Amino acid sequence: MAFKFNFLLSATVLIVVIAFTFCHVSAVNNDRKLLNSFPSNGDWQSIKDVDDPKVLDIAKFAVNVENSQLLVKLEFLSISDGRFKVDNNGITYELSILASEFEEPIELEVVVFENSKDNVKKVISVDDF
Repeated sequence: MAFKFNFLLSATVLIVVIAFTFCHVSAVNNDRKLLNSFPSNGDWQSIKDVDDPKVLDIAKFAVNVENSQLLVKLEFLSISDGRFKVDNNGITYELSILASEFEEPIELEVVVFENSKDNVKKVISVDDF
C-alpha cells in the first residue's frame, strides 16, 4: 500500500514539474518570436509586427504615463514604426506612435525600458515631432 502511494505521489510530482517546464519554455519561445529571436546585446532590431499585443501594451503604457505626468488627455491610435535593443537587464523599445489630443493627431517618439527580471516598465523619454 505504501509503495503504491509513493509511486502515485512521485508520478504526480513528475507530471507537475514537466507541465511547469513546458509552460515556461513555451512562454520564453513566444517572447523570442515577437522579437525575432534575441539579437546580440546592444544591437537595435526593427520590430516586424508593430500590432503584436506585447508591443501595443508597451506603447499604450507610454501614452498612459505621459497622460498622468502632464495631465493631458492623449489617446493612443497606432504604432507606425518601432525597434528594440536587448541588454543584460532587459529590453529597450523605441516606438513611433500616432496619438491624438483634442482630436488633433500627434506623432510621438517614445523610449520604454522593460526589465526582464521583474517585468517592470519605465518610460525613458517621450518626444513629439
